[in-house]
Amino acid sequence: MVNQTDTETELQQRSIANAASREEVTTALRKAGLDAAADRLDYLQELIDEDPDEPEMSLDSLRRVALFLVEERQLPFPDIGIGPDGLVGIEWRIPPRGIVAMDLLPSGLIKFAATCGPVEFDIGRVVVSGTLPRKETLQAVKLFTDRIEPL
Repeated sequence: MVNQTDTETELQQRSIANAASREEVTTALRKAGLDAAADRLDYLQELIDEDPDEPEMSLDSLRRVALFLVEERQLPFPDIGIGPDGLVGIEWRIPPRGIVAMDLLPSGLIKFAATCGPVEFDIGRVVVSGTLPRKETLQAVKLFTDRIEPL
């Protein structure tokens, strides 16, 4: 994990918030030491470029994901993907057979779902979902994020 001062984090946040393109966001992520995230986003853009039926990546959603990654470094690195609506989503696996998934909406809200536990007849399966601001989302999924295993 990269150690940073508050000033460095604020500069990274401003750079991401003011980014006018996906390339500017990935450059800011690299400067923040989040090369894996930038590489994944570059790869996803290549897939979009190769398939005209793929939706464009939402720049607003991309900015929200990048800000989340910079601000929530205590969480392990997530898997990053693009939904059919162009929203950038992140997710983590939780044993046994659980997941935390988030779509970072352009509005600043996070649409999330988390579940874990045995899948047989939903016995003992814990599930939470909703659409909330970041702080409240992290509170709602804390039971799950405490159990995330790194990729």
